[in-house]
Amino acid sequence: MDDAEDGRSGGQDPESARATGPAGPTGPAGSADDPAALLDEIGALRRRARSARHAYWFPLVLFGVLTCASVPFYLPQDTGPGAQAAAGGPVPLAVLGGFSPLTQPALGYYWLAALLGGLLVTLLWYRRHARRAGLQTPALGFVVAVAVLTALAAALPLLARTGGPEWPRRLSLLLWPGDLVIRGTYAFLIIAVGLWVLAWAERSRALALIALVYSGTALMCSLYDTENILFRLGWNPANNEWNVQSLPNVLLPAFILLAAGATAFAVQHRQHRQHRQHRQQSAV
Repeated sequence: MDDAEDGRSGGQDPESARATGPAGPTGPAGSADDPAALLDEIGALRRRARSARHAYWFPLVLFGVLTCASVPFYLPQDTGPGAQAAAGGPVPLAVLGGFSPLTQPALGYYWLAALLGGLLVTLLWYRRHARRAGLQTPALGFVVAVAVLTALAAALPLLARTGGPEWPRRLSLLLWPGDLVIRGTYAFLIIAVGLWVLAWAERSRALALIALVYSGTALMCSLYDTENILFRLGWNPANNEWNVQSLPNVLLPAFILLAAGATAFAVQHRQHRQHRQHRQQSAV
């Protein structure tokens, strides 16, 4: 009698045992997580974390604004005989300032300050974003790449003309063939390299696509007078408009950065809002 009662009270009914199965660390075997579902959840968490970390809209807009701010330096001060002699600016910054008679001597100084200042602001922006999002983007590679290229563009041409070692001159010819620097647009190529590094740091295919489009545009504007396209489309400048004929080479890269930055801001703002809502729901 006691054994029967023990079997009914302390033991487990065989049919019930078969129905429920052994209990595991996550509950009964029938409710255990499916490995495929678990992997999907991990992948979703990674995607949400990556989207929450994205903040590249800001450097796109920033360098787009800096490009627009450079427009006055692409307008010649005068069209007289002295304009050609003044073109290109000081030798140390000739790579950043170009050799075109349509640019002002201060263009090289502008891009030196704009690139380095833009890097500082971008670094501060990413640190602020990391504090807000709780996730940090390794933007240091972007800063280092642009800073090194800017420093080389400013210093190597000077070393090549001091009569010292031969390697600065050879490296200058390799990095800055005349066709790339003559129009004063080499800063666009530096920005393009930085975007590729930033796309890798952000693990963003969208930014990689933006970098590809911008790189092609920067290269075209460095090797070709894009105003010729406008001429073929019917633009016939008046006498007072010939001074602005080089501006399409500047405004086209700026437009790409600003349009891409505005689009990225709209997308990332929505993603960050969804990420905050998901964290609040998880906390509850």
